[in-house]
Amino acid sequence: MSIRNSTLWSMITAGTTTSILGTLAAAAAITVAPVAPAQAQAACAAAWSAGTVYNGGNTASENGTNYVANWWTQGDDPATHSGATGSGQPWTSQGACSGTGGGGDDGGGDDGGGDGGNGGTPTPPTFSSFVFSPYKDITINLNWNNNVMQTKVTGSAIPVAGAGSLLSTSLTNLDTLTLAFATGECGSETWGGVSADAFKSANIATLDSAGVGYIISTGGASGTFTCSSAQGLTNFINRYYSSHMVGVDFDIEGGQTQAQTDSLVAAVAAVQSQFPTLRFSFTVATLAASDGSYGGVNALGNQVIEAVMAAGIQHYTINLMVMDFGRAQASNCVLKSDGLCDMGASTIQAVENLRHTYGIAPEHIEVTPMLGRNDTADEIFTLDNVDTVALYAAQNGLAGVHHWSLDRDTPCASPTDSASPICNSYSGPGALDYTERFLNDLGY
Repeated sequence: MSIRNSTLWSMITAGTTTSILGTLAAAAAITVAPVAPAQAQAACAAAWSAGTVYNGGNTASENGTNYVANWWTQGDDPATHSGATGSGQPWTSQGACSGTGGGGDDGGGDDGGGDGGNGGTPTPPTFSSFVFSPYKDITINLNWNNNVMQTKVTGSAIPVAGAGSLLSTSLTNLDTLTLAFATGECGSETWGGVSADAFKSANIATLDSAGVGYIISTGGASGTFTCSSAQGLTNFINRYYSSHMVGVDFDIEGGQTQAQTDSLVAAVAAVQSQFPTLRFSFTVATLAASDGSYGGVNALGNQVIEAVMAAGIQHYTINLMVMDFGRAQASNCVLKSDGLCDMGASTIQAVENLRHTYGIAPEHIEVTPMLGRNDTADEIFTLDNVDTVALYAAQNGLAGVHHWSLDRDTPCASPTDSASPICNSYSGPGALDYTERFLNDLGY
């Protein structure tokens, strides 16, 4: 497949990235701060800049004080957003410094004469290495007479793909979907009560003919997926395989024993050489602790990740469900000034915590936020959060971004305190605004 015509990537490689914090039309230059060790310095580090992106460990100075970033941050003035490690603040003071912090020779600004950073030119993501694919719960608005996937996200029920469909009329630049969920034992799985063959016959050829990539997702919050043999997984993949199949997603949220998880991972390791173009994602829940503890995945997630890393799977990703951080506290998320979880910054923190704990490279990490409100009433993923996540994903080379879900990308008639399956649970953005914002930010 062709390389993405990514607005973000073209601007990053040009050395001056236009901020998407708000919209891509904003004209503020963004640079990525050079990594420096987190230690006190006698000389002042480069002066803090509101337009610079700082990752965890980066340093900056302001008013004769050095600061170290605790995680990804941009626009948070260290003079007013600093605290001890574990305080939930993005910056920690490193003490007084002397001298004037200059712009450094690594910045991307026009006046600094820098070379755009010493990290090298990012490689634009390709179809096989970066994926944006909203989840589609196939049971929502399914035509139960012919098992064809449908959606009412734009008002009335229309097919998802094919003639007169959502993808052919409203989202013509969306080229990949994640289909959820297959449950049961591989080879004899079902889709929300629909047999595997019936679901395949009604949908896969249509996606393939339309040139739409698809990921087959298994498990989920209410179901489990097991695979006791490599042959069973081979049969499973072959059932849905076409040139537009992108990969298989294993959404593991509970119900499986460790032995079943280990068996599933072993089956993936055994069949990966038969399907060299496919990616295998393992989707797990996570927190985003900002108190210095690096708290993230739970015991089940740890079990999955350790099994994956021990199995020698090459084309794997860990897909973090960055959608429910629980109580708003620094041990769970990154806090905003109002004391609530910052869903964009917390997504980034979850990735950084995963990298710190397991040493997983960005190209093996994906994220999946919940559009709008989840079942925690004060956690709302906004369009501004889309911008934050898309920018971070592009600048750091993540493997993919998804969202839950396509059918929720429309406002509710009135806000709800639970996660509606058919709207975003608050009266916020209009129909398809989230998906279109992601597509625009990611350069599709």
